[in-house]
Amino acid sequence: MEYTIEFSGSPQDVTITTYGPASRDGLVGFVQDLVDDPRFRSGMFVLVDHLALDATTINGDDIRAQAERVINLEEELGPCTLAIVVPTPLAFGYARMYELHTAETQIHSRVIYNRRDGLAWLDAKRQAHERRSTERALDIREASENVI
Repeated sequence: MEYTIEFSGSPQDVTITTYGPASRDGLVGFVQDLVDDPRFRSGMFVLVDHLALDATTINGDDIRAQAERVINLEEELGPCTLAIVVPTPLAFGYARMYELHTAETQIHSRVIYNRRDGLAWLDAKRQAHERRSTERALDIREASENVI
């Protein structure tokens, strides 16, 4: 399994693109490489593009291994938002299995069949996050003005 990690884009901060026959080492490796990259920040918006990945070469144990790595790295990952784009029902099932294993973390993800919809979902999540941040800032400002 091969992958690239690009720190750019809009609305995503990071794009991970996987290709070739999937493997446990590759699934676990791209998560670790993402966190180890000095450009990575907790809470980023991430597009995971598995459209060129052959998922017939892995099984549920491989997905659990990836999920365990994510759980172990939760503090570093923070409240990341992931759009996971998959090409087949098999890959969709594996991605949903991953979501179930990581459901108790602060990571938010959605499995989607095409890149356009994945980017639209990330954009909506980013806009909602920015609105909440602005509202919190206004609430803090208003509270501080009332103290004076």
